[in-house]
Amino acid sequence: MNLTATAKGLISVLVRRYAGPFWVRRRQLARTQWLDARALDELQLGLLRRLLRHAQSTIPFYTRLMEEAGIKAEEIRDLHDVSRLPILTKERVLEAGKDIVSRRYPRWFQTTAHTGGTTGTPLMLKRDLFSVGNEHAFVRRQYDWAGLGLRDRCAFLTGRLIAKPDQAERLHAYDPCMNELILSTYHLSHQTAAQYAEAMREYKVQAVVGYPSAVHLLAQACLNGGPKVNLRAALTSSEVLTDSMRATIEEAFGCRVFDFYGSAERVCYIHTCEQGSYHIVSEYGLSELIPLDESEPNRCRIVSTGFWNFAMPLVRYDPADVIITSDRQCACGRAFPVIERIGGRQGDSIVTPSGRQFGAAILTHLLYGTGNILESQIIQDQTDHLTIDYVPASQFSAQDLQAFEKLITMHLPSELRVDFKKVDGIQRTRSGKIKPVVSLLS
Repeated sequence: MNLTATAKGLISVLVRRYAGPFWVRRRQLARTQWLDARALDELQLGLLRRLLRHAQSTIPFYTRLMEEAGIKAEEIRDLHDVSRLPILTKERVLEAGKDIVSRRYPRWFQTTAHTGGTTGTPLMLKRDLFSVGNEHAFVRRQYDWAGLGLRDRCAFLTGRLIAKPDQAERLHAYDPCMNELILSTYHLSHQTAAQYAEAMREYKVQAVVGYPSAVHLLAQACLNGGPKVNLRAALTSSEVLTDSMRATIEEAFGCRVFDFYGSAERVCYIHTCEQGSYHIVSEYGLSELIPLDESEPNRCRIVSTGFWNFAMPLVRYDPADVIITSDRQCACGRAFPVIERIGGRQGDSIVTPSGRQFGAAILTHLLYGTGNILESQIIQDQTDHLTIDYVPASQFSAQDLQAFEKLITMHLPSELRVDFKKVDGIQRTRSGKIKPVVSLLS
């Protein structure tokens, strides 16, 4: 048993399930998922009004913004009224600083998180403690749709750090409080994947949760002579899940894949139901789907307002992600909007000389906690060499660069040489995004 993982798990279970509204919200979500479209609209309108009243009265940024727009919370009569407010970008949030944080909550009632994202711009986020329990309730409903209960044991291939970069043993840890087997994604390779599969068998896990690129590599190892692992479900997020990835994962583990979309900003959730459809989760936030081009009306960007984080709410926030919409109704019976495809974080993978692989999602974790960087991109130009291009903000200092270098040292093995290069801008794709990871190797 890993004492550190157990201690963190104990704190996690207390904060997520017992220090907030988790159980109340969980019961509500079990009921509201079956509301019809009209009832869902009424529910969203009530939640939107509540959020805007709070924002207008306790957050200086929104007090000024709503005054400039000539709108008051009590004047919201329809969901479309929110469009009178401007769209909020990550850059605008960075500029707002502390003025976008509510004055209502003391520091001890707030937690801090960071996001890297496809733009490569790290953003510090404040969350009130009650939002943690609410968030967990929404996450667990996706597990419910996948047929997994609170006591079912899951293996995780996400961004949690449990071993030093050059460590060769003890690459997994078990948390008995949350029933989670944590596998080090930073040490993932075809060789360690077989060890991870054996650990999953030993701990009798029922599901695997992680980044598509990581779960896919694990599945490949199992199919290519590795231990056979039968699961009830695989849950993936944070990267684009391709059809070939899905097929490989389902073949390897003998289960269905439930892909879902979310973000550190906590403004929109898209979950997969039992019928395999992607649904925008209406109770989580209000999502406006804005076509990118008149010739492709189904290709939309998501502009969302999250309902549950009152410490730092984001109203009409653009996370710079794209989805393909759909007009069809799902046979699951839920009235949540259906979409055809999620276009989220995409990028190449990094492969080290020893065969370890790092996908786009895990590498963007290297930006977490690093301030005053506007954009960045990780480029592999040699098997043992990376260049990290970054665009500094005006407040960027030597201390920020040292913090950046420290994060790299904490997460990447010494077999990779890393150089930092200050640039004026990062080249974008045709869709206007930055690929967070680029491999120049054939």
